[in-house]
Amino acid sequence: MNSKHVKGLSVISIADGKKLGSVNHIFVDPVQKQVVGFSVSAGHGLLSSDPDHGLVVDAKDVHSLGPDALTLTDTSAARGDATNTTYGGLLDAEQLTKRKVLTEGGTMVGQIASLEFDPVTYRITGIEASPGFFKSNRMIPVEQVTNIGEELVVVSDAVCAGDPNDAAGSSTVTSSSASRFVVGDVDTKPA
Repeated sequence: MNSKHVKGLSVISIADGKKLGSVNHIFVDPVQKQVVGFSVSAGHGLLSSDPDHGLVVDAKDVHSLGPDALTLTDTSAARGDATNTTYGGLLDAEQLTKRKVLTEGGTMVGQIASLEFDPVTYRITGIEASPGFFKSNRMIPVEQVTNIGEELVVVSDAVCAGDPNDAAGSSTVTSSSASRFVVGDVDTKPA
């Protein structure tokens, strides 16, 4: 599940058949590299009087996280005990997406664009890094994330290691690399 697709999802109580609000924040534990909770705006739309104050739901209390809604067994699941207890040590996924990504060797990879996480275990599986305009974003597996720090996200040098299909001086395009073109790539294969 991509964090970009979770914000704004409806939060539904299955027992009541009632919409409790919409997800407006995703809370991440940077040490465990896991989504631990969600805040739910009880307002009804963009013009609600206080969109940042509402319910808090711990990830462990979510019945299911689907493409169209986050479901809870009933309204009592929206208590947020664990999230509220550890709130000071958690990051809002939106704040995290503004951080730069740097390799251990000091190479700037880009800025976090989103987080990928498992919709069942809520473990982060990867971070999407954007290197800038007109360049393709890259998904970095969580195993290569060394540290989610206060200012930067540090990743393994392997993130910038060359792809064996992109050997220097290669003038032909293999069938396995043909689908990896990005803006500016040129097919040098003879016609």
